Amino acid sequence: MTSFSTALTDALGIDIPILLAPMAGGPTTPELVSAVSDAGAFGQFGAAYLNGAAIRDMVGELQSRTNKGFGINLFVPEDPLVTEAEIAAATAAIAEYFAQFGVTPPDSVSNVMPDIEEQVEAVIEGGIKLSSFHLGHGSQPVIAEIKDAGIITAASATSVAEALEAEAAGIDFIIAQGSEAGGHRTTWIGDWQDSMTGTMSQITQLTNAVSTPIIAAGGIMDGRGLAAALALGACGVQMGTAFLTCPEADVHPSFQQALLNVEGDNTVMTRTFSGRPARGLRNRFITEMESSGAPVLPFPLQNTLTGSLRAAAGKVDDTDFMSMWCGQAAALSRGLPAAELIEQIVAEYQEAANSAFHSSIG
Repeated sequence: MTSFSTALTDALGIDIPILLAPMAGGPTTPELVSAVSDAGAFGQFGAAYLNGAAIRDMVGELQSRTNKGFGINLFVPEDPLVTEAEIAAATAAIAEYFAQFGVTPPDSVSNVMPDIEEQVEAVIEGGIKLSSFHLGHGSQPVIAEIKDAGIITAASATSVAEALEAEAAGIDFIIAQGSEAGGHRTTWIGDWQDSMTGTMSQITQLTNAVSTPIIAAGGIMDGRGLAAALALGACGVQMGTAFLTCPEADVHPSFQQALLNVEGDNTVMTRTFSGRPARGLRNRFITEMESSGAPVLPFPLQNTLTGSLRAAAGKVDDTDFMSMWCGQAAALSRGLPAAELIEQIVAEYQEAANSAFHSSIG
């Protein structure tokens, strides 16, 4: 049996250095998180859109499902300033789509993200194993409070500058988000377009720049990717797209089928659905919005604006208006239960490691 010993497995007390990516908004269900943890890896729940009370309820449900460790992920809040005229223009730009589904555009568009202080309080009360951050690293007082409670911290980074800042803030693990990754770019320093380094290059750059252990994320779908990341100096990997087609994930069946039907790379970076650059499957909404140059509100306001439209599309199985976030290697999706998928990844890792060993002495 394959045995791993890395900074990640040692810190979290897990057998396999794989983190479930905390995909907020539905995919990371209690069933998926607990299945990943029970299989020897580490489940994370994406709680970015949950308030403190909802996080407490979720932690309680997860603890009732598994006696293994798990993590909670939070978004560092953004509160952009926009004018009523900008909101009106962005709403008018997609009015025809609302009409197509018989949905009324929202009367107002506001920042509905929960209070991060309440979220952090709930995380600390839950006594969980890991608290991770996206879209930033959290303030130093928040990081200190979480660490004082005995909770390990992690934050995503897309550049050396971000990794250095996260390390200076006291973050325990840095998640190197490569350009291949699905979902929202975490970039918080500079322009996201200047921070699109591929995952494997990102590992080498960050391990040279910081002493904080690096977790690789982006385009890793199988044991070969795990082997490559560890060989380059990562202490583990974070995988999201690989788990989207698991039956335990709360992913629309049409989206899951689209992932299983992907050939090559049909993903694109877009701001059209949420207002923040994110990678997902290209569809009609993205193509038409980008070709028309329609105005887009900053995150999370655009996310609020398109919410009812995306929900309406889901009810009628119309993938042309769903935000189907996924990474560039989505074509390697398998549709397996989480435990079986992890078992296969470990077997593939061992095969890749053995092949590399024999090649080196052959």
